[in-house]
Amino acid sequence: MGIIKDIGLYYDYKKIIRKNKSELQSKFKIKIDNADRMYTVLNLPPKFFEEPYNLRKSDIDVISNDLIKEYTEKLSEYLNSIGLMEMYTFYNDDTKKIDKYSYLLVIGFKQVNSVEYNTLLYRRLIPVLLVIGILGLSLLILL
Repeated sequence: MGIIKDIGLYYDYKKIIRKNKSELQSKFKIKIDNADRMYTVLNLPPKFFEEPYNLRKSDIDVISNDLIKEYTEKLSEYLNSIGLMEMYTFYNDDTKKIDKYSYLLVIGFKQVNSVEYNTLLYRRLIPVLLVIGILGLSLLILL
């Protein structure tokens, strides 16, 4: 019963993020991929790192952590307000640094890893069912 409930919640999650896709894009610059993950690249404002400041890597990390935390708190509030409370998680606990001032945030379904689910469904289960269906039809035709 647990897996069926998780799949039902996954489709609810999917429906909610698709319904709010344009607002996620406009407010938070969030994109949604084929595995139903939400992701964005946070580019930190250059005003914190301009010429008058001679910052070390550790200083940049401290400033960026505060800005990322502020962004994720606002995003979490919004996701909770549209009905995704306890349905999502940030997939990479430590935000992945892409560039000196750019960070990747990935948010996905909490109960089932949506990448694994989509891989199982679209690359394994559906092809196997198609092969079984084709074999069944060919046996019916031969008989």
